[in-house]
Amino acid sequence: MSNTSSNPEIGHSIEAAGIRTNYHDSGGQGAPVLLIHGSGPGVSAWANWRLVMPALAQNARVIAPDMVGFGYSERPQGFVYSMDAWVRQAVGLLDALGIERTDLVGNSFGGGLSLALAIAHPERVRRLVLMGSAGVSFP
Repeated sequence: MSNTSSNPEIGHSIEAAGIRTNYHDSGGQGAPVLLIHGSGPGVSAWANWRLVMPALAQNARVIAPDMVGFGYSERPQGFVYSMDAWVRQAVGLLDALGIERTDLVGNSFGGGLSLALAIAHPERVRRLVLMGSAGVSFP
């Protein structure tokens, strides 16, 4: 489904592991790259990646979703937010889009999520780029 809104943060909508997910999809040439945003008040894929998506889209298919609980993706009542749930959503998005393997770029929370996805599903990850990544315990 395409964006019929004038809000640039709203891209396309797709069901990913049972979550109605807002995502941006641009480019199309070259290997896919999945951009996973950080966390924080008001964060969305668009807010996190809008400046880099056009450059990456010149050589890759760029996909940037709002993870459940963030941006314009669904926030189901009673949903249990966990790394496993976010991994399921990310893999569900890849499945829904017919993507077998992707490059992952994760910022902060998205870096931790990218690591968790790569550990749980190494066959789905071609390359991994982490920016200020969470991923290890710290006080």
